[in-house]
Amino acid sequence: MVVHGFLHDIGISVIVATFVGIVTYKLRQPIILGYLVAGVIIGPEIGPQLVSDPANIEVISEIGLMLLLFIIGLEMNPQTVLASGKPILVAGIGQFLFSVLLGVVYFYLRGYPLGGESLDALYPAIFCGLSSTAIVVKILYDKFELDTLHGRVTLGVLIFQDVWAILVLAIQPSFLNPQLALVGLAVFKSLVLLGAAFLISRYVLRAVMEGISKSPEMVVAASMAWCALVAGVAHQIGLSMEMGALIAGVSISSFPFSIHVTAKVLPLRDFFLTLFFISLGMKIPPPETRFVLPVLEILAFVILSRFAIVYPLLLAAGSGRRTAFITSLNLAQISEFSLVIAVLGLESFHHIPKDVVSLILYAMALTSILSSYFIKYNHEIFSLCARAARAARMGRKPGGHPETDPAAESPDGSPPDRDPKSFPIVVLGFHRGARALIDGIATRRPDLLRKIRVIDFNLEVLKELGSMKIACVLGDISSMDNLKEAHVDQAKIILSTIPDVLLRGTNNLKLVTMCRALSPQAMIVATADFKHQIEPLKQSGANYVVLPYSLAGERLGDFLIERAAELG
Repeated sequence: MVVHGFLHDIGISVIVATFVGIVTYKLRQPIILGYLVAGVIIGPEIGPQLVSDPANIEVISEIGLMLLLFIIGLEMNPQTVLASGKPILVAGIGQFLFSVLLGVVYFYLRGYPLGGESLDALYPAIFCGLSSTAIVVKILYDKFELDTLHGRVTLGVLIFQDVWAILVLAIQPSFLNPQLALVGLAVFKSLVLLGAAFLISRYVLRAVMEGISKSPEMVVAASMAWCALVAGVAHQIGLSMEMGALIAGVSISSFPFSIHVTAKVLPLRDFFLTLFFISLGMKIPPPETRFVLPVLEILAFVILSRFAIVYPLLLAAGSGRRTAFITSLNLAQISEFSLVIAVLGLESFHHIPKDVVSLILYAMALTSILSSYFIKYNHEIFSLCARAARAARMGRKPGGHPETDPAAESPDGSPPDRDPKSFPIVVLGFHRGARALIDGIATRRPDLLRKIRVIDFNLEVLKELGSMKIACVLGDISSMDNLKEAHVDQAKIILSTIPDVLLRGTNNLKLVTMCRALSPQAMIVATADFKHQIEPLKQSGANYVVLPYSLAGERLGDFLIERAAELG
């Protein structure tokens, strides 16, 4: 009967989530919103109680969260993350500390008691200092932005937040009587587990994997067993199982088979993670009017505090304005760890009343929904704010010249290159097509490299180009002012090599229109995903339109035709 009830609950959850997810997809809304709504529909708090035992979904959702963190670890190259070192270190350490300090002051002034046996001001401050790893990583992964500069910085800050959350869980029992030894013990346990995992994976697990490398199924099974083992050890020594899963993934991320494991585990992760968001929706309590104002205040505090703390910290650490802004926006929600801390504070330690937990549930649900839109449209929001800031500055300086768009910065964070020297060839964005172009020119006509200027907003890309002595400028190619600053108006050839599916906040049609307006005489080359896009691009001013997939198909077709005789 227990198994029957378990399967019934899983089945109902998946069916409802599928129907609501289809509606959400058709309406072009974030899919996470659909899963939260599905949880509300089937849950015991607001819905008709279609799920008999929410604990069943809770167990499966925890597995999903563990798999998510395991895959994050698999895809996380420690050297790549540390390459952004200073911004991650500064923001990772400072964000949580300053958020809690600011939160305690704010909530205390708003009437939440603090002192004696009451910790009502401390708990909301902690809740608001943590962001959701599950939501942020899921959406950034779907947008292919985890490997961008702002994606890596966001992920780095989230990892630091997870460490802070573990420390909070370690010292939470002694909040009324804090002991420094408990904090030190939690840090020591984390470092010991991390070191042990790396040593075992290097000297034991690698040998095991090499012995079973001819069986992909066994490689996946062994990797999952490793994840379960490290997560179990973490739980036994007083750390979270999620942190153990993350450490397990990181420890084998440098293995050549990590890509295979990731590909095999992704479908499982997506299924379990769906149930995680459903379970979150199931926890949302029935709305009460008395909670409206406090929840809106918490919502505003979370968003504003991220920009008041993360943004200046990243700027001070040398990040550009775009990276600082988008990272702040990406982190503007409340973490699932906050819910764990809230439940423990209510049920186990009796530090806070039930109303505080209800507030955090409402705020968590609202920030989850809003954050889905924030992250989905983060580049568009940045461009909008950049234009508004520029307009405000121009309004204060009548008759002045347009100032630089905040999106445009040099790799070291200083203002963009204002050297009047023009470059005859300008490349808009540096992705695979542009990289192949540069590699080809370097081999066949290296003298042409000094005539090329690249515009991109990824600092790592620009540092790489700088090491190759290729002129580059950090800026948003969707901004007309940035294109002017890069002297696109004086270019003879303008190349847009990134397909629309990978562009954020613009497309090739808009880029061609802007470039043609700036440089009527230039030769403009654009990229299209489909043949029906060719004519609109040419009508907007493109001289040539490249279809990468069609070119690849034609070359492969020529290859097969040439060898048709050999096939018989």
